[in-house]
Amino acid sequence: MKKKKIRHAGLMIVVVFLFTTLLYLNGVFVRPEGIFHDAASRYARLDKKISDKIAVILIDEASLQALSTVVGRWPWPRAIYSDMLDFLAMGKPRAVVFDILFTERTARGEKDPNDAQLAAATANAGYVYHAMQIVKDDEDVINLSLLNHPMPDDFVAKFAVKIIGKPKAVVSPYNNYYLPFRELYNVSKGVSVVEFSPDPDGIYRSTKPLREYQGKYFPVAGLAPILQWEPAGMSERGIKIGAKTIPLDDNGKYTINIYGKFNEYSMSGVFASLQKIRSGEVENLMVDPSEFKDKIVFIGGSAVGVEDLKSTTISSRTPGVFLHASLASNFLENDFLLPPERHHTIVATFFAALFCLSGIFGIKSFWQKVAVPLVVMGLWAAFCVHGLTVNVAYEAIPPLSAAIFSGVAGFGYLALTEGKEKGRVRKMFSQYVSPEVLNIMTEHPEEFLSSAAGVKAEISVLFSDIRNFTTFSERSSPEQVVEMLNSHFSYMTDPIIHSKGTVDKFIGDAIMAFWGAPVKLENHAESAVMAALEMKRKMALVNEEIKKKGIDFIVKIGIGVNSGDAVIGNIGSEKKINYTVIGDTVNLASRLESITKNYGVLIIISEFTRSKLKSDVPCRVLDTVRVKGKEIPVRIYEPMDCYDEESRRKSFEVAELTNAAFAKYEIGDYKAAKELYNKLEDCPLKDMYIKRCENAPTGEAAH
Repeated sequence: MKKKKIRHAGLMIVVVFLFTTLLYLNGVFVRPEGIFHDAASRYARLDKKISDKIAVILIDEASLQALSTVVGRWPWPRAIYSDMLDFLAMGKPRAVVFDILFTERTARGEKDPNDAQLAAATANAGYVYHAMQIVKDDEDVINLSLLNHPMPDDFVAKFAVKIIGKPKAVVSPYNNYYLPFRELYNVSKGVSVVEFSPDPDGIYRSTKPLREYQGKYFPVAGLAPILQWEPAGMSERGIKIGAKTIPLDDNGKYTINIYGKFNEYSMSGVFASLQKIRSGEVENLMVDPSEFKDKIVFIGGSAVGVEDLKSTTISSRTPGVFLHASLASNFLENDFLLPPERHHTIVATFFAALFCLSGIFGIKSFWQKVAVPLVVMGLWAAFCVHGLTVNVAYEAIPPLSAAIFSGVAGFGYLALTEGKEKGRVRKMFSQYVSPEVLNIMTEHPEEFLSSAAGVKAEISVLFSDIRNFTTFSERSSPEQVVEMLNSHFSYMTDPIIHSKGTVDKFIGDAIMAFWGAPVKLENHAESAVMAALEMKRKMALVNEEIKKKGIDFIVKIGIGVNSGDAVIGNIGSEKKINYTVIGDTVNLASRLESITKNYGVLIIISEFTRSKLKSDVPCRVLDTVRVKGKEIPVRIYEPMDCYDEESRRKSFEVAELTNAAFAKYEIGDYKAAKELYNKLEDCPLKDMYIKRCENAPTGEAAH
């Protein structure tokens, strides 16, 4: 890259990085990050099964229908749950956790047998955890006096979590609570918070494992049974329970590593099995109580009527109890999802901008430039998805956004700058080269604009000139001269352009062209020779056209071609400049064109061009000459027609015969040379060498 472009690329990297980081720190990416996290989680976790130590009993649609004839419509009498606890007691679970609130007595001011039955079953079990809520209620005139009341002392003394160490100082947002009725919490093993708050986009992904109310902490349902067995220690980065630490994000929340498959049972199956057991049937039970042995059993609703379906990362209709069960399984299996580190995200954002813009500015191919941001985005997205499979969360959107911004900025810059450069290249070369060559040049405008300042390259140069043009122009009107030249140049430039040559200039009636620049051609000599042969064939079309226009003149031309090194660049004054080639290679090509009439041929090429012809082009030697300005003699050749197999065959025969004759002539065997030249068809070259052989002094050929 040029230094200017390097500076601009560096500046863009800094700007894109700072802009993306600013958006990230101001929370702009929170919602798209959530969408990505949900999609990645479905890929990584949808087939993940919850711990075998956890079971979930669901109040589903089948349960509501099956029990409607027995206990009526939802909500059910609380005695139903005492029966369920009796059933579970047969299996001896480790804990039973309700995701159902029993916050008030059934009958206000009176003892209800249903409440008493539930309390009794809870007391008998000794491992039941009931539900509570700690919430923030909006203040109004009616409830103002009801908010911010302290919890009952006996409740706090029994259920508040004992914290080891000093927890992080926070201002509690909560001002109200809903507890199980007193008779129930008095006999409960524990009470847990079942309230979940969604993220800003309405998706339930995370929770604060411990809820603070007036300086006291209470566990959520997924941790309540565990905290009965292990003490808790809190820090800014996690909650330590025994030997395990629940990782928290910067907001003090834990992102639930949710599961796609649960050990779930229908409440209807539980009650059907209980009825069979009570009737003395213990075979072929729909649900065997032993399936719950030593498990933590969560009880919640999945039916629409229970109103506890939530949008989560894996489904828009997830039973809320699954979130609690997932948290418990995360702890039991040490299956915690580590939250993203902010500094990791910022570093990744910087490198995304660095890689994308470096690729866009440093790579030449357009499609490879396009591929760089796409590859960076694909790799980072795949890395983030893989992270979830190994329980590490990485923030995807800031680096992905940096890649997008880099693409927009980089290609926008290139469109403005390279568009101008391509325009300059197209303007400079459009009259000289073919559209195909021009397209190649505009792909890399810097390279060709810099070459215009002057470079040395190996090329082939062609000069073409009309014979007897001066005489024609003196006796013809200006209109006829211009019309003839336009017709001639139109036909003559086509072969040059089509063979990837560059039309340098028109010099009166002459054409100067070259191959091998500005686009490098390995076969520049062959391209130049084949263009010359095509120009020779098109002479018939030129004369036919000007005859139709009523111009009394037969156009005849001479063409000289030479190959070698030359200096190429924009040459001229400040007011007039031309992209051209200069040097001995050019001069010799011009000299060769001027001597074509001496040998009666249309095209002459130098030995340097002949040596570079890679394909089998028939060429016959004309002479070894010392042209003006050259001290060393140069062997010259005439390339011959080879546009089809028949012409190629005949041309090779003539070339072989001519070359054999010249070889004899060159060594002074004039008699043999004359005999061979006599075998040629009549042509000026034949006459010239027969005359030379006849007049040659004894012992030396006259050149």
